[in-house]
Amino acid sequence: MKFIRIPPIALLPFALLSLVLGILTGLVRLGYPMPVAEAVGQHGALMIGSFLTTLILLERAVVFKTNWALLAPLLNGLSLPAFWLGATELAQGLLIAGALSMVLMTYLFLVRHRHSYYYLLLAGSVCLAVGNSLLFRNGFYPLAVPWWMGFLLFTIVGERLELSRFLPLTTGQRALLWALLALVALGIGQPFHGAGQSVLGAGMLGVALWLLRYDMALKSLRKPGQARYSGVWLLVGYGWLFLSGLLFLLPVRNAFWYDAALHSFFLGFVFSMIFAHAPIILPGVLGRGGVFYHPLLYAWAGLNSVSLGLRLGADWQALPNWRVFSGFGQTAALLGFFVTIALTVAGLNRLSFRKKGYSRG
Repeated sequence: MKFIRIPPIALLPFALLSLVLGILTGLVRLGYPMPVAEAVGQHGALMIGSFLTTLILLERAVVFKTNWALLAPLLNGLSLPAFWLGATELAQGLLIAGALSMVLMTYLFLVRHRHSYYYLLLAGSVCLAVGNSLLFRNGFYPLAVPWWMGFLLFTIVGERLELSRFLPLTTGQRALLWALLALVALGIGQPFHGAGQSVLGAGMLGVALWLLRYDMALKSLRKPGQARYSGVWLLVGYGWLFLSGLLFLLPVRNAFWYDAALHSFFLGFVFSMIFAHAPIILPGVLGRGGVFYHPLLYAWAGLNSVSLGLRLGADWQALPNWRVFSGFGQTAALLGFFVTIALTVAGLNRLSFRKKGYSRG
């Protein structure tokens, strides 16, 4: 029986609409009224599960080149309408299915290739499954959040090791990174608002310093165009990771301290990685060549970091109104970035169309 090939681009709207709903719920949580009351309590699951996990699953499913693999991001993406309709348990169940699919995909990669960084990607997938399961069972976000942080940190570092696999790293340098990642894992496994928070923070600090020293981002700064752009935002992201680890280590100053530490990681580190990698990864997801880069991307990535800095300053001084203002800046940055990417892709499509000699008749 022959199946119709599902184009991966058809699944991208699930992720992008999840981002939009996640942004709207984030603005509500900052204090700005929005008509998304049912989903407000699921802001973290929307951003980490419905948006980021769907994107990562889509990236990995493309490698398998089969419709069966595309079922994973489809199932995970269907959590979006479930959250929107208030079917929270169904949505969380779909996120667990997506996480288990990621574990299976990563395991198959590991069996095929046996590279060390696939062990790290597998550990990240397991962290995602554990975090989603804890949320489903207890409905308590603080239990899930450290596991989600482990998922994203292990996944990002694993992908950086894959992209940097030809760098001349010594056995000692590699061993140091694995020791620091083991410290992160130890922190995740401890009670987070006890010793676990400090242990995780120390591990994050170490990983950030290692990446700043040994990742290929510094070499990318010497190249023009997209390579330099990616290098800049990789280094900025590592800086946010360092700051997040530092905030977890320092004594709590006020009620907003936890917000500052979390969003330094998720909006600073993770989204800087998205800004850096999107022009590299999208050609593979869309199944076509081209340079998916425009200098305007610098502005949106920069606006995100500036707005996040404003939010952290507002957290430090406990200024709720400035926190709302920073949220609008980050909304503009995230939406502007993805709109610019979409327009760049559309422009490349038109150029390709013209080169083939077609006309509108």
